[in-house]
Amino acid sequence: MEKGRNLRSVNTDGGVNLQFKLLSAIGIIIIVSGHCYHGGMELAYNWFPPYSYNLALFVFISGYFYKTDYEENIGKYIWKRTKRLLIPAYLWNIFYGGMVAFLGLFGFTIGAKPDLYNLFVMPFVDGEAFQYNLGSWFVYPLFLVCIINVLFRKFLKLIHLDNEFIVLIVYLAIGMIGINTAIENPTVINGIVKLFVRTMFFLPCYEFGRFYKAVLEKKDTLNNVAYFAIIFAVQLILLTFCENLEYTPSSFTNFNNGFVIPYISSITAIAFWLRVSRLLVPAIGNSKLVRLIAD
Repeated sequence: MEKGRNLRSVNTDGGVNLQFKLLSAIGIIIIVSGHCYHGGMELAYNWFPPYSYNLALFVFISGYFYKTDYEENIGKYIWKRTKRLLIPAYLWNIFYGGMVAFLGLFGFTIGAKPDLYNLFVMPFVDGEAFQYNLGSWFVYPLFLVCIINVLFRKFLKLIHLDNEFIVLIVYLAIGMIGINTAIENPTVINGIVKLFVRTMFFLPCYEFGRFYKAVLEKKDTLNNVAYFAIIFAVQLILLTFCENLEYTPSSFTNFNNGFVIPYISSITAIAFWLRVSRLLVPAIGNSKLVRLIAD
């Protein structure tokens, strides 16, 4: 018990979870470096290929901070998520659509035509029409994950089955069905179907975070040698027997190892950086730079 109290005191400062701030900052750096051929840095990429877990990491972090109190006022929670995720994403999409239209006046064309469809419908079903903000596709399935999660949990509470194990099993089944759909019928992954399978894929990742917070975090006391030995042993098996651990959630393609391996590779990488973040917090502390990157 004393060990647990010391750990929490080290990893929090004024109500700020320093471990997850650092984890978020590391995730941001991995995302950026992954988009520029690793950016001249090495963050265990040979062991944990960035596209085998990078977006799952962010959804995991979102799930970690989910609170069951949200289920008491679902309308308020949906509005909060709308203000936090949906409205800013739409405003940026409109901004970049305007930029594309403006540059088109000078003969420079990129991306799709800035019309009502591409301004207001396309962000949900694809998210990459204007090119400049193609990374924002991630926001829309994340928004749906948040809404589906709170509604499903409210339903489970009403029938007295609100249990993290049930949520985990159901979400994993949904996620695997989504991946298998892309594997068996790749030609259907367009438009609204793409939004659905992206959302399905992220649901288990979101629950991984909530499950860790509610069930596993208090039991996460294994010594570092054993902890990392298990992670690297599992990862070595994956790297040895799997063709390529990386997949592409944006286009929902390249799931070459079936519908189970993507979740295993996500779990091992998240577990690795979760413990690394915990170990680094005492040295880094409440760093303004880390919080700037994370926020």
